[in-house]
Formats: sequence, structure tokens, C-alpha cells
Amino acid sequence: MSGNPILTEDVATTDSKPIEAFSGGRFLLAQGIKGDAAKLDQVAQSFENDPFTLSLLSAYLKRWYAGRLNGLESIPVLFDQRPTGRALRRVLAAFQLKLAGASDMTLLYLLSLSDQPVPQLPMKLMFRSTFVERWLSRRDDYIRFLSPLGRLNEDHWHWVIENLRRLNLLEPAIPSHHDLLLVPERIRIYLREEMRLKNPVAYQQGCADMDKLFRETVVPMYAPEPVKEEKPKPVLWEMYELDSAQQQVLALRCSLASLRQHSNDLNQHLLSIRTTNLVLSTQENNQQLA
Repeated sequence: MSGNPILTEDVATTDSKPIEAFSGGRFLLAQGIKGDAAKLDQVAQSFENDPFTLSLLSAYLKRWYAGRLNGLESIPVLFDQRPTGRALRRVLAAFQLKLAGASDMTLLYLLSLSDQPVPQLPMKLMFRSTFVERWLSRRDDYIRFLSPLGRLNEDHWHWVIENLRRLNLLEPAIPSHHDLLLVPERIRIYLREEMRLKNPVAYQQGCADMDKLFRETVVPMYAPEPVKEEKPKPVLWEMYELDSAQQQVLALRCSLASLRQHSNDLNQHLLSIRTTNLVLSTQENNQQLA
């Protein structure tokens, strides 16, 4: 007998379900992007059908173009020699253009210098201190880089963070550690390289400040907390509550007794009326017969 009987048996008895391929068009539609299925599939393919890139693209189009595909015209076309990841770089370049000069972009650049979650308050204190110190000593590219953050008050600071999260440029808030901020790895790598090439002074000083931040700050480690099933607690009554409840029960019983008595009296009255009507009717009939 020819062939491999063991292999044939494995193939015949293996119960494997086909894995459904990722559909970028359906993903864009589910994210709220407007367009027919064929057009959305074409758009997804032009952005490498990558779920992460498409999630950023969806956030971009919804934020500035109400989910319409005419916003694709605002996304730069790159002619670099690195085809891998070019779709993601195009979307991130579009974000850079929209957020140019805004505190959102400055914060994102700074956070991209760390591979671990950054605590908000120590980071604000650190970079404000650096800003004041360099403002008094030398006004260089780093001062100009940090200046958008210097204009933020507390309310604006939180709004910037939530805006970056809605755009998928920041990781979602970590349960029980909402003060920790983390840029997704692929965005982090891109922005770090952009900063290193285009603003080396800010890059070097930002890295130094971030290293100092983690040397002087203990960042709490986080892990998903197990969900605890709470058992219902026994109901404990105070003495005055028991007395009050007893009085209410007694009052209810008296009310029910009064209601029953009233019902009996009403029935007796109705019976008396019926009897009187019957007697009168009998007398009238007797008079008519006489």
C-alpha cells in the first residue's frame, strides 16, 4: 500500500474550522466610516488591510471629516524607500499635520520617549521645572518645543489626554491606574524616530528628562485585578427599627380590621335595602290584586 496511512488518518479525523479572514472594509464600516462595501474594501487594501492602521484611519476620518472618505485626500503620500509600514506612517503623518503646534502633539512626542507607562503628575512637574529652568537660562529649541504644554491648565491637560485616547494615539486608561499614560508601540517607534531626526535638541533633552523622571519616581506596577464576587450581607436591624416596624405592622392590622368591619357594615346596609325594596314591592302587588 502506497502513501502515508498515519498522515491520511490525521487529515481525515482532524476537525478544524476555517479561520475567517479579516475584512478591512467591514471593519471600517463598523467603525463608522461612510461608503459602500466595494469602496471600503478598496480603501482597506490601500492601507495594507492592517487592523491597527485602519483603527487610526477611522479615528482620523471621524474626528475631522465626519467619517467621510473625502478626508483621504488630506493624507500625505510617502515616496520613501521603506514599503513596510508605509500605510501606518501615512496616517501618522496626517495626524502630525492636523496637530502641528498643538499641545496634543507635544505631549505625544514626550510620551513616545518612554517604553513604559508614564505617571501624569510627576511628568507635568518634571517638564514644567525644565521649562522654567531653561527659560531663565537659555531659550533654545527645547523651550520652543515645550511651550504648548506651558499654556495648559489642569482642565485642558485632562482634555488633551482624553482627546488622544479617542484618537487611538494613546492606550486606553489602565484600570486602577488612570494616571499612567502609554503610547502604542508602533506609534512610539515612529514618533521617536521623527523627533530624533527633526529636532535632535528636544530629543536628547527629552530623553534625559524622562530618564530622570523614572529615577526619581516609583511607578506602580499594575496587573488586572481579579473580580471578587461579593456575597450579600445579612440585614441587621437596630432595636428602634424593630420597634418602629412592629408598630407599623400593628397599625396595618388595625386598618385591615377596620376595613373588614366597614365592609361588613356595608353588606348589612345593602341587605337591608334589598329587604325593604322586596317588602314594598310585595305590598304594591297585593294592593293591585285586591
